[in-house]
Amino acid sequence: MGREMNKPRSIKNAFARHFVWILVCSLLATLVTWGLLFMLLNYLLQRDIVLPANHYEGHIPVISEYVRTQGDSVISHRGQAALEKMIPSEGMSYHVISLSGDKLYGDLELPSPPNKAEILERLNQSYPGMNQIIKYLPVISGDGDLLGALLLGYNLKVRSANPAFDPWVSYGFLPFLLTPFLYIVLFTFLFGRRFSRKISAPLQQLLYGAERIKDRDLQFSLTESGAIAEVDQLTHAFEDMRRELEHSMKREWGLEQERSTMFAALAHDLRTPLTIIQGHVEGLEHMHGDHAESKYIQYLQVIKRNTARASNLLQDMNMIAEIEKVSFRLRPLPVDIAEFIEDKAMEYTALCRDRSITFLTEYKDDRSVSDQPVVFDPYRIIQVLDNLVSNSIRYTPDAGQIIWVIEITDQQVMMAVQDNGSGFDKPHIERVFQPFYQGGSRSVRQKGHSGLGLYIAQLLVQRHGGKIAAANNPQVGATVKFTIPIQETLGCENITMASPRSC
Repeated sequence: MGREMNKPRSIKNAFARHFVWILVCSLLATLVTWGLLFMLLNYLLQRDIVLPANHYEGHIPVISEYVRTQGDSVISHRGQAALEKMIPSEGMSYHVISLSGDKLYGDLELPSPPNKAEILERLNQSYPGMNQIIKYLPVISGDGDLLGALLLGYNLKVRSANPAFDPWVSYGFLPFLLTPFLYIVLFTFLFGRRFSRKISAPLQQLLYGAERIKDRDLQFSLTESGAIAEVDQLTHAFEDMRRELEHSMKREWGLEQERSTMFAALAHDLRTPLTIIQGHVEGLEHMHGDHAESKYIQYLQVIKRNTARASNLLQDMNMIAEIEKVSFRLRPLPVDIAEFIEDKAMEYTALCRDRSITFLTEYKDDRSVSDQPVVFDPYRIIQVLDNLVSNSIRYTPDAGQIIWVIEITDQQVMMAVQDNGSGFDKPHIERVFQPFYQGGSRSVRQKGHSGLGLYIAQLLVQRHGGKIAAANNPQVGATVKFTIPIQETLGCENITMASPRSC
């Protein structure tokens, strides 16, 4: 349950979530603000600090009663002072007119005086005037005759009891109306900033990583923020790319180091035969006397051996360069494994015969269908076997024994070459597949060979997707074993067989 709650959201969901939060927070903040403003307004109204919009209409009944009872004095100037005491001096203006429409006195501005018909029509009613409401009150004599009208002008709006604060009261309602929009802007900024941090922080991390990669520095790691799913996916993909680059670069650095070591060792190993050749060539140039002919033949044999040694070194280096190329490809073919073993066993037996070494073959086929061909690159596997067998012959004493073991299952082919020679030195057994391996009792320098045979065998086995390992036998000698996976085969009619007797 906790994992589901912490699951990163998509950009769409995160944006929608923030949008809803903006609306909800803006609505709640607006309601709270309006509530506080209403409470403040109510307090000001109760204290008569702010006057309600109908404040002046509350004075009209009193003024109307006064005019009805004191009509004779109101219509004349004698009642002006008393009338002005009844009418608020701030916020309300008045004018007394006769029944014929003549202006008698007052401060109310009229665009044009009304005539008798208009006065009669408007009595006890309100009409719009110049930016205000005008109330027509009848002025009646003591005998009940209509003498004229009292016109009262006022505005229906909230205002301050102190006219100096009227602008504050008038414009104070503007923030009240703008409150929702102000809160929307405020919360959009706050939530937008929060949303921006969720995106900008991992993006800054990606930019930082890109700069580090640009500077060839891969010693860093990126962490997912857990906030936005798409950003986390991008970060995860970037981190995978960084790890792959780091692995690739480390591999390249390792290969570069191996090449440097290999070429240094090659230069050292080439120097010896070339120095010998140079010395013997110089000896031939100055050779004279009775025994010159016999020495001449001897020197040529030495030159020939060392030339072959240098040539072998260069051939092995060329082969390694070819195998390590990205464009290197195997050429797998279906091979009749029984015939393949028979042919190679005959060759290796002939090689061992000169030193009276016994060469034996142990073959075991545990496949469910044993007569099917096995698919691999026969030329490259022969190179592997030639290197292993020649290495065993080199370190096996005369009249010794070499055993070639082959075991085949439905999943893999296993081949091992065992001998009763000197074996590997235990402290260096893990290094026997390194180029120019020199440690232990099977040191390559002792026999004058390149020391690249096992390294080449390892490369070719790995190209087949297999593994190779070396170990000492319990009693005496050593074993080098490799396995390659069984590849799928096609019918004999679709692929040219590596052996004429395969189909």
